[in-house]
This record gives sequence, C-alpha cells and structure tokens, in this order.
Amino acid sequence: MVKNYEEIYRKSELYWGAGPSDLVKRFAELAPTGAAVDLGMGEGRDALYLAGLGFTVTGVESAQSGVSKCLGIARKKNLPVKAISADVRTFPIPKNRYALIVAINLFQFLTKTEARNVIDRAVAGLKRGGLFVCESFTIDDPHFKAHKKKSHEISPGTFRDSSGNIYSLYNYGEILKMACGGQIGETSEAKLRPVYYSEFDYYDTTHGPAHWHGVVDFVGKKL
Repeated sequence: MVKNYEEIYRKSELYWGAGPSDLVKRFAELAPTGAAVDLGMGEGRDALYLAGLGFTVTGVESAQSGVSKCLGIARKKNLPVKAISADVRTFPIPKNRYALIVAINLFQFLTKTEARNVIDRAVAGLKRGGLFVCESFTIDDPHFKAHKKKSHEISPGTFRDSSGNIYSLYNYGEILKMACGGQIGETSEAKLRPVYYSEFDYYDTTHGPAHWHGVVDFVGKKL
C-alpha cells in the first residue's frame, strides 16, 4: 500500500532527511543559472538546496503538509522557495523556461503514460542546455514481486493495489527511452542528451527500517 505522505509530513521530523538527494547534489551545478522546478518535492529538501545554490526555485507537491513544512524551513533559512500544492500531472510547465527540472522518486507513483507525459512536458520546459534530473525504482525493487502477488497489474510494470493506489516499476532502459527516445544510447524527438544513467541496487537507511531498492538514475541535457 502506498504511504499516506500527507500524514507523514505533518510530523516534526524530516522523513527524507535534511540534505539533498545524492543525484541532485552531484549534478545541479552543471545546470545553467536560472529557474528550477522540483516536481514531487516532498518536504522540499532538493528545492531548498537548489535555492541555496542561487536557483529561482518552484517546488510542486500534492501533500499540503509537505508544502507547509518546506515553506517553514525556507523562512527559517531565509531561502526564496516558491512551494505549491498541486498535481504534477496537470501542473503547467511553460516551454523553454527552466535551467533545471528535478523529479526524484516521483514516477513510481504515476502510471507510465502519466510519467511519459510529465517527462515530455519537462523536456519542453527546459531551456537549451538545461538539465533534467530524475530517479525512480526498477523491476529489481522488492516492491515489484510484492505487487505481482498482491496487486492488479493494469499495464506492464504498473499496478493498482486494493486501495486504488498506483505504483510503477521501470524495466531496464525504460526511463532512458522515455527521456531520450529511440533505443538505449540514442536521441530522437525528446532532444535530451544523456549525461548520466545508472541502474543499481541500493540499501536505504535514510527512513524507516533499513531496506533495499532497485533504483534508476537519469540526468539529461536539453539540446
């Protein structure tokens, strides 16, 4: 069952920790200066980090409690973050505006059609030379076998559980193909050049009991 992040973010502790995600920390400074948007920002750890680097940041999160927590931290640290409670599936992304678009641990909560739509709009929203940075879970994640047993697979790798929640796990190279088009290593209409791509298993000790994840990381530059 997908967790209730609205309730989780109401708690005083930071569920994801105070620091930025590793992928954002590694690659954000390769992006040109300017505007950035963090899609599915959670409690705002990456949005706050990017604001500290000098980006003009908008954070988008469906859980209002996450938005409120991010804004509270931003006020304490005097960081200019615009945080919005909105659905990333319909959040408007103006074309050719952003230097950096981040989507960390977002796409597992969308159908793959919805994820592809968000990626397409993110690519269109980047200015030339801008970066798209995303992370999600693969079919090597233990959730894949669990959902295979307990949930309804509505399309390959996408499941609906008994509560109606959506959960998607991505096949090898699938995120790369969504972001760049064509076969692995090629670029096509999406016009993102891969800067970094990795699929790996990760032992997560950042929240809750320690557990494994199958992870896919992607960083692409707008041509």
